Amino acid sequence: MSPLELLFLCTAAFCTSALTAVVGAGGGTALIAIMLQIMSPAAAIPVHGAVQLASNTTRVWLFRKHMAWPIIIRFAALMPFGVALGLLLFQGLPTEVIQGLIGCFVLITLATRQLKSLEGKDLPLWAFIPVGFVTGVLNMIVGVIAPILGVLVIRKDLKKEQVVGTLGFFGFIGNLLKIAGFTLVGFSFREHGLTIACMVPAAIIGTRVGRAVLSNLDERYFMVGFRIMLLALGLKLIVFDAILGL
Repeated sequence: MSPLELLFLCTAAFCTSALTAVVGAGGGTALIAIMLQIMSPAAAIPVHGAVQLASNTTRVWLFRKHMAWPIIIRFAALMPFGVALGLLLFQGLPTEVIQGLIGCFVLITLATRQLKSLEGKDLPLWAFIPVGFVTGVLNMIVGVIAPILGVLVIRKDLKKEQVVGTLGFFGFIGNLLKIAGFTLVGFSFREHGLTIACMVPAAIIGTRVGRAVLSNLDERYFMVGFRIMLLALGLKLIVFDAILGL
């Protein structure tokens, strides 16, 4: 990877983390879509998982007293089996198909953020068991599904801090299992050590800057630009990388 490409990825990690600090979610989705402009899915997804693990670990520590454990325990129960299945599927899929799936997921994420029909409806606790399994599968293929999980976790019996902390733990366990899975099949994180070592602090600094500076600006303008960027990246992955690439 050239120094210019590394600088581009670090800038992306910084900016997406800063935007997440303002709008609450979506930065991880944007980051994986951006990384795919430089890296193959086989490298981008595990490296993205390592970068996001650092961010999620920080959030888990900060919100360790605000965890919804009944949800977390059910969510984590079958996730390892989902990771194993997702890893098998991932290894058998062509690069173009994975890019297309990620592009579709980016567009689904945009649609999910507009859903109003789920407001006021709590997902039954037992449902987080299959949700954890499906999350494990998708985490290995599309890289991140936090925006959709965010919609499912919001409940009348949870405070905002519990929602943030629980989602952070979801990301923590998901990315930890993702890293373990890719390590078991021979992916070398050491070969991408410099990229990870540069992107992690960029993401952490971006979060701090976002909270300190961008939070004083009008969130609506950021959301418009953010959604336009996600839409463009999603369509590029589907049309140019997947369909035209096959």
